[in-house]
Amino acid sequence: MDHDPASAGASVSESLRREVLQHITSAYLNSADFNGISTEELAEIVGHDADGIESTIRALAAEGDIYVNFGHEMVNPFILGFPPQSADANAAEIGRRGGAAGAILYPRERVLTEISAGDRYPGAPYSAALATGRAQLSSVFFHAAVLARYRDDPRYNYTLDIGGEIRAQENTPLDTFLTTFSIGFRDDESSDEIVVGVPLRYLHDLSAAEQSYWKSFEHDDQSWLLHPDWVRPHLMGEFPKRISPYTAVLMETQLINEICGAIDYPHLFKQTYADRDRPTDFGYLIRPTELELTSFIEQLNKLLIEPLNVKFFERAKLATTEERQDSEGNVYRAQRGTMSMLIAWMERTVTHDPNGLVQSASSILREIRRRRSKTAHSIRDNAYVPSLWGEQRRFIVESYFAIRTVRQLLQSHPRASSVRVPVELDEPRVWPF
Repeated sequence: MDHDPASAGASVSESLRREVLQHITSAYLNSADFNGISTEELAEIVGHDADGIESTIRALAAEGDIYVNFGHEMVNPFILGFPPQSADANAAEIGRRGGAAGAILYPRERVLTEISAGDRYPGAPYSAALATGRAQLSSVFFHAAVLARYRDDPRYNYTLDIGGEIRAQENTPLDTFLTTFSIGFRDDESSDEIVVGVPLRYLHDLSAAEQSYWKSFEHDDQSWLLHPDWVRPHLMGEFPKRISPYTAVLMETQLINEICGAIDYPHLFKQTYADRDRPTDFGYLIRPTELELTSFIEQLNKLLIEPLNVKFFERAKLATTEERQDSEGNVYRAQRGTMSMLIAWMERTVTHDPNGLVQSASSILREIRRRRSKTAHSIRDNAYVPSLWGEQRRFIVESYFAIRTVRQLLQSHPRASSVRVPVELDEPRVWPF
């Protein structure tokens, strides 16, 4: 039997209306995860006739007191993932479906605010936001500097890429954990700034003290988006479409060593890192300072230059020593730098390079070594310079293309065809930031 929401409101008793709204509100606030209550469970609790419950639900929905969720806006109707549709649209949805049977019911923000539901969570602003009806996947964006206390404290396990996580190590007095968060995203690339975005549901996992700390870093601009390749696996159950240049660099070094094994060469890198054990500082800058950029360049040096293996170049029949002259004019032979040998090997190997890839690769490797050597023997001044976000972006993108060039040159060996190149690197599917 279909009902007219407008006429239903007039026929519903005020006492039943209050009782139904109270049960829906109580179920939401007392649930483990701010869940709704099904129409069937509500009917069992209230014990009223089915038509009376149906009419009351329709009336409350039309008046904007409750939201009737059929899972039509998010797959799981027991989670209020996204902001609910308007009261008029929701009432129309109930009419289209011929009633509220099978739906999950939620109190709306207005109702929860009127009863000061957020007061249940003193000092925990994000838990209070959920208690007052904010959608669980509504995101809050923060200055990336909020992460500094976790990155710099060895008692935390911390990672930052397109997404990241923070976990307190076992046997510590800390209970902080943020299982996932995203960097902010703007498709127009109008800003190089790095910000951090976290859905409210994950912020709710933080203690009240930690929530207050994060609140102090809220960004004035909340128009950012969660990164699309964080959203796909975490919210949509899909595979990411691309990887970050940081992950790509680590994958390329591992792939290079795999190719070396296939062509019977010693590994080019004496050590590589998987994404899960990457160095803490190898990721987006959380503060655009000279000190942080220098630390990042040092990480690039440790990943791409310091681990280069002399035995690879010996196998490639490349001269590994060179003549040098001391201050007194005496000539002697000394070990060549591994970076110089890598550049020499690239220049010898390439047969056609119209795009200047080898020259570009050589240039960024030399810049990394030069910048690293300059700061290693000086007292480093520090300054907050927003343009350094863009400078880091240049370093990582050019480093990625450099290491990709090395891998492509190795792939020219006939026996390298036995090595499968991941599609992310083959096409490539790598974000340019």
